[in-house]
Amino acid sequence: MQAHHWSTSVLPALIRPYMRFQREHSGAYQAEEQSWFICKCGSQHHSLEVVCVHMECVKDITLDICKCRPAPVQLVQCGFFPCSLVHPALAVSLNMLEFIAELFLHIAPNERGWAATLVKYLKACRYCFVTADLFRHHFANALAHYQQLVRLVNAEVEKLVDCLQALLSGEDCVAPQLDKTTSVNG
Repeated sequence: MQAHHWSTSVLPALIRPYMRFQREHSGAYQAEEQSWFICKCGSQHHSLEVVCVHMECVKDITLDICKCRPAPVQLVQCGFFPCSLVHPALAVSLNMLEFIAELFLHIAPNERGWAATLVKYLKACRYCFVTADLFRHHFANALAHYQQLVRLVNAEVEKLVDCLQALLSGEDCVAPQLDKTTSVNG
């Protein structure tokens, strides 16, 4: 059920914010809270504290969550990927996930070893997780769904390129429709 919700609701809503973050930051680290946005959706707002893990540090950020600005979208806009669906307590930097995805292409994937090493490193930096295994589980979840998101984005870009080529050739083309649910700020 949760995997279905990730693939049908959460990941499609993250395509545009992820593409925008990549375009605006070109992979450079520049995570910032999106506190300047004023929501007018009329739904109930609440604050959500999220622990955001970078390679070199851990930072806590506070998100203002509402119906039109769900936590996963705001986190991607800030350069992080949520470790859970709706109210994530932990997020991992997009740069770290990209680094790990690339690393695991060249060595045997070892999420347990990577997570244990990162937890030990962060502990030396005075930040402790309750258990390394809990972090590993959340990290593995974020990595798997991040890689799905990248595949979805690549597929959308490929469709757009194919459509553009068809239009340049004088053929008819219907451009793919990206998820519009986050068009307010995504």
